[in-house]
Amino acid sequence: MSFVPEPLASVYFALVGLVLGSFLNVCIHRLPLGQSVVRPRSRCPGCGEAIRWYQNVPVLSWLVLRGRCASCRTRISVRYPFVELLAGLIVLGAWKIYGLTPGFPISALFALAMLALFFTDLDHQLLPDAITLTGLVAGLAVAWYNPFLPGEGWAAVWASVSGAGVGAGLLWGFGAAYEKLRGVEAMGLGDVKMMAMVGAFTGPAGVLFTIFGGSVVGAIVGVAMIPLRGRSLQDTLPFGCFLAPAALLAMFFARQVAEFYLGIVIPTR
Repeated sequence: MSFVPEPLASVYFALVGLVLGSFLNVCIHRLPLGQSVVRPRSRCPGCGEAIRWYQNVPVLSWLVLRGRCASCRTRISVRYPFVELLAGLIVLGAWKIYGLTPGFPISALFALAMLALFFTDLDHQLLPDAITLTGLVAGLAVAWYNPFLPGEGWAAVWASVSGAGVGAGLLWGFGAAYEKLRGVEAMGLGDVKMMAMVGAFTGPAGVLFTIFGGSVVGAIVGVAMIPLRGRSLQDTLPFGCFLAPAALLAMFFARQVAEFYLGIVIPTR
C-alpha cells in the first residue's frame, strides 16, 4: 500500500488488526469446543441471542454497551476488547517496523497466532491443531522469504525445517523423560506441535530461546502459585502461556542472542 499516504495506511492496518482480533476471540472460544468459527453468527454466552453487526464493532461496541449484552445485560468480559486492542497494536506495529516487506505479514501473522494460543491455553488448557499445524505449514511455506530465519533461500528453508524438527523433538523428549522419571505427564502433544510451528518460523536458535525462556518464567510462576493458590508442582500449568510470549521474543532476538553467545565462545580475531 505504498500508494496510500500516512497516516491513512497506519489507520487502515490498525483497523484490520482490530477486526482480526475480533475473529481471534471467536477462535479462542470455539476451536477448543470443536465448533465452526464461521457459523453461526456470534451470540451472547448468557441468553444465546445473536449479536447484530453494529453490536460487534471491535472495542467500540463493548464500550458503548458498557461491557454487557444488549439483550439480557449479561456481563461481557473485558478480555474481548483487550484481545482486539492487542491484535490492532500487533498489526500496526508490524506495519510501522517492516512496511512493505515480507517481515510485515510474517511477523504479524505469527504474533496473532501466539496471541490466540496464549488465551486458548489459558482458558481451555488446549492448543488447537487448527492453529498449530496450520501455522507449521505456513512457517515452512514462507521460509524462503522469512527474514527472521538465518541465511537466505535454501539456507532459510533448511533452518525452518530443522527448527520444526528440533522444536517438536526437544519438547517431546523432555516430556517423555519427565513422565518416565516422575510418572506424571509433563505436557501434551499440543505443546509439541506448537514448538514445531515456532521452529518453522524462528529456526533452531528460536526454539532454544523459546524453551529456555518459557521454562524459566513458567518455573518462577509455578513456584509463586504454591503459596498464593495452594497448588503443588504436580498441578498442570498451561505451558503454552509461557511459550507464546517467549516465542515472540525469539522471533526478534534469538538470532542476535545466538550470534552474541557464539562470539563469546568462539571469538574471532
